[in-house]
Order: sequence, then C-alpha cells, then structure tokens
Amino acid sequence: MTWNVFIICFYLEVGDLSRDSDLVLTFNLSMHRSWWMENGPGCRVTPITPPPSWAPEDHRYISISGCLMDFQFIEVAHSSLQILLA
Repeated sequence: MTWNVFIICFYLEVGDLSRDSDLVLTFNLSMHRSWWMENGPGCRVTPITPPPSWAPEDHRYISISGCLMDFQFIEVAHSSLQILLA
C-alpha cells in the first residue's frame, strides 16, 4: 500500500516530488517511462527513425498521440484501485 500511495503522490506532484525528475524512480541509472504512456486507451505509438545519434542503443524513441486520457491520471487511478482492493 505504501508504494501505491507514493505513486499517487509522485504523479500528482505532491510536495517536492516531480514526475519530470529521473532521480526519484531510477536514481539516474536508466530512463523511466510509464507503461501507460504507450499503452493507454486510444494511444498511437509511432517510432522515430532514425533515432538521434546520441541515443543509447537500448532505448526506443517514439511519438505518442491520440490518447484519451493522460497517463498520469491512469497511474493514479490504477494505484488507487489497488489500495481499495487491498
């Protein structure tokens, strides 16, 4: 339950938390991207080719459009549902 409360606070940017900072979830070791960002309802994912020359080989660069709902709100709803079920 604690993790879900943290996720809710993180995506709603409560206090000093900011979802634009990589430090919180990954300690700047990797690129964080929500699963819901690419797989939300109505989202269309288009790969950007060729990737930028500075891009690490293990990262995909994509464009996302047409989402019916911002992924942040889906993350909050998902975590809230898990708390209710617990």
